[in-house]
Amino acid sequence: MSILFQFDLYQFLKRESPNELKRLLFLAVVVGLLNTALVGLVNIVAKKVSLNEEVTIHFFAYALLLITFLLITRRANKENITSTEELLHKFRLRILKDVFTSTLTRVDGVGRGYILEVLIKDIQVVSQAMSAVINLLQSLATLVFLNLYMATVSLTAFAIIFTSSIVIMFVGSRELSKVAQQMTVLVRREHEVTALYADFLNGYKEVKMNSNRAYDLTLNIMTESRSVNELKSGFMIAITNFFNYLQVLLYVVVGVMVFVVPILASNFSDQVTTAATTALFLAGSLTGIITSVPGLSQANVSARALFELSSKLEASNDQQPRPKESFENVKTLSMLNVSFHHASDPSVKQFVFGPVTYTFEANKVYFIRGNNGSGKTTLMRLLLGLYEPMMGQILVNDRPIQQPSKGEFRDLFGVVFSDFYLFKRLYGIKSATPEEIDHLLGVFQMKDKVSVIEGSFSDVNLSTGQRKRLALIVALLENRQFIILDEWAADQDPEFRQEFYEQIIPKLRDMGKTVIAITHDDHYYELADHVLFMTQGKLTSAT
Repeated sequence: MSILFQFDLYQFLKRESPNELKRLLFLAVVVGLLNTALVGLVNIVAKKVSLNEEVTIHFFAYALLLITFLLITRRANKENITSTEELLHKFRLRILKDVFTSTLTRVDGVGRGYILEVLIKDIQVVSQAMSAVINLLQSLATLVFLNLYMATVSLTAFAIIFTSSIVIMFVGSRELSKVAQQMTVLVRREHEVTALYADFLNGYKEVKMNSNRAYDLTLNIMTESRSVNELKSGFMIAITNFFNYLQVLLYVVVGVMVFVVPILASNFSDQVTTAATTALFLAGSLTGIITSVPGLSQANVSARALFELSSKLEASNDQQPRPKESFENVKTLSMLNVSFHHASDPSVKQFVFGPVTYTFEANKVYFIRGNNGSGKTTLMRLLLGLYEPMMGQILVNDRPIQQPSKGEFRDLFGVVFSDFYLFKRLYGIKSATPEEIDHLLGVFQMKDKVSVIEGSFSDVNLSTGQRKRLALIVALLENRQFIILDEWAADQDPEFRQEFYEQIIPKLRDMGKTVIAITHDDHYYELADHVLFMTQGKLTSAT
């Protein structure tokens, strides 16, 4: 049992829901007692029947035990499964909260694909393993109580059974540790193959357009998939053979009970039937423990992944309560000696942003230009509070904001990223009227393409430029003071691009918005109040 308590699955349940673990242990004790009582009653009845004695009252006792067993296990199993699903649901929500309160650099470092896989696959594995956990605990409890019962039948038989159980449990636990290590390698390899399938689907158009690329990628997928299948097959065969070996050992113990113990204990012949029956039930309990090993091994790896994900995300979160900030009547948004760089291999030269000092004034239009890799997107993410400055400060009305920034600060911005994601549903937009939505669809020439029905776009399967228009409509419906755009016009046709710069942006300024746009459209630079230039992480003012 002490070895069991060291496993990640047990530690996960203990941390996430100690009451659930207590419930599981209580159920296991009750089931173990009931199983032992049933075995004892069967042995008593068998002896009485052999002596032609009355067993009517024993029949009713047996029926009462069965009904009690059924009611308790059904009720407890329902509560355990329900509470387990609830704790996994709460864990998902906590991870989502950790992701939301974490920094963008931390989330990108952990990996969004990894987070998604843990939230879906590993939680599902842990959920499915709960039946194996219940079976394991019940089998362990039954094993303990049946051994105690065997001691009342024959001390010699008890010594043999107890010693055999300890040996089998010890060997099985060691095997469980080996299985967990092998399963970790297998899961990692399966993740790599899954990533290859994702490459195939995400790059479908590119694969479709190059037969050589399609051949190489398909060959790589086939080779890696076959290697993982062979690894998994060998792993499962070895485990299955090991289980068969242990089961044979169990029947060897029963054989010793029937053929050897009577020779060692002169008075054992009278109890051989009782001992053999009890030994068979013990073998069943040990078999239940052994057969739960594969599922528990995989669940143990998944529980470790849940632990690791939680700790990685929690490591970046500020757990201290902080006062709420107010951002009303914003006049200026400033960067004061702000510097930033990404963590990287020390042998690789790092890109360093800053130090940058600049003030954006409200109700003005700023265009930011610069070559690829000059730091434009980093500038935007620092302004938005998605990156936390390593040195320097972000200020609103000359007052430093808290770091990491809070939601009240980020609520100043309506944003369309270069790698934007367009939700079909208008999440978080409650006050927009149908007239406002209809007006913006008309302004962005999308009325004949899309409508909004019950808070959702009727269609988002559009061109990139059209989807960007919808994303900007969403940003405007959020009614934020600052509008931040990263290469928004790059995918627009020339006619609408001209209308965007010459008509829409001036209207935004007239509405009191502050527009900060990363753009290479130098034909329209004169329409901005200020044009800024980024080069090698430094910001200069061109106008």
